[in-house]
Amino acid sequence: MPRPQRELDPGGGPLVEFARDLRALRDAAGNPKFTTMARRTGRSKTALADASAGQHLPRWETVEDFVRACDGDPAPWRERWTALRAELGSSSAEAAPRRPGTPPGGSDVPLRTPDVSEVPPRTPEPDEAAAEDGASLPPSVSDVPSLTPDPGSPTPGSPARRRGPLLAVALAAVVGIALGFLLGRLTVPEPPVVPQTVEAIEVQNKIALGADRLVEDRTPAYLSTEALSYCASPSRSCKVPGTEMVSGAAVVASCWTRGQMMWNVDLADPDQARNPDRVQSDLWYRASFPDGRTGYLSEVYVARGDRGGRGLPRCTP
Repeated sequence: MPRPQRELDPGGGPLVEFARDLRALRDAAGNPKFTTMARRTGRSKTALADASAGQHLPRWETVEDFVRACDGDPAPWRERWTALRAELGSSSAEAAPRRPGTPPGGSDVPLRTPDVSEVPPRTPEPDEAAAEDGASLPPSVSDVPSLTPDPGSPTPGSPARRRGPLLAVALAAVVGIALGFLLGRLTVPEPPVVPQTVEAIEVQNKIALGADRLVEDRTPAYLSTEALSYCASPSRSCKVPGTEMVSGAAVVASCWTRGQMMWNVDLADPDQARNPDRVQSDLWYRASFPDGRTGYLSEVYVARGDRGGRGLPRCTP
């Protein structure tokens, strides 16, 4: 016997009224099982149950398939869905809770660390910049010995007098070479870190049930041309043909992107929040088969150790 859906809050507002009317439509159609509705429409039974849960506004494609599965006319529901989306969007600013980082007292201005680009750079003095780089400073004018001969100094034509300029030139050359080497070591950038190019990932086509179960989904996972769920639906066909997979299969991922939020649980199940194998994510891998077929796969359908991007680069358009 299927588990009944969670009771709706009588004071939940227009979103709950919309969900309550969807439930009434299903009751009028004989209360078909969500599995039966999913078989009729190609839509996931989890998505259909979530549409009448009253927790958030479902996608229109899901509402349309829900109504059709209950032998209803989608046209008036489309008008209600559009009006409800506009109403929820206009009231979200007033109903939104205080965001993390917003100061207490109801201020709408969040606390923010100033961006580095907003602080004008300070040009250090030459001596200060050299000191920060750890370089040796060239001798100042006061450090250079006076060239004015003392009364007891050698005459201009003497050998000692000729060796003085040569020693000064040699010393300057040595200081210049050492300074150039040191500055070169300080300014040459480190070689860039090259990200991974491909990574093998394992498919885990399982759903979390109740508080502690993890079972194989009867519907196989597959690759899609877009980072969207339910691509097998006739109204939204983006499934890559012949890419059905069960748990244990392996594909090669080359990058990741952000797409539609996915779950591996029935959101209407009150015990699913305690399931340790519950996962929710909007990260999708770009994966390929050995024969060249390529598409996107949600990380919800991969093994726990292969989630999180695996060090791959973000996909480029």
